[in-house]
Amino acid sequence: MFQKGVSGNPNGRPKGGSNKDTIAIKKAYTALLTNNVPKVQRWLDRVAADDPAKALDFLIKLSPFVVPKKTENDITLENPINIVMPDK
Repeated sequence: MFQKGVSGNPNGRPKGGSNKDTIAIKKAYTALLTNNVPKVQRWLDRVAADDPAKALDFLIKLSPFVVPKKTENDITLENPINIVMPDK
């Protein structure tokens, strides 16, 4: 048993790391989608027949669960970099 206020992992979870529950939920959701691809395709076809824009919206909303999201990183420079372009 750890003392109050003392962590068993003083470094904590690595930046960007997922906890066990998040990993389990992602695996379950991935299995749900994988096992229902034919149904999802039929639903998409049905929706697209009446409203192609709505079908596209459906795909866009579903894509973050399948395609990794793009992340942006901000970089702060302590000392600005001077770039000198030589004259030709």
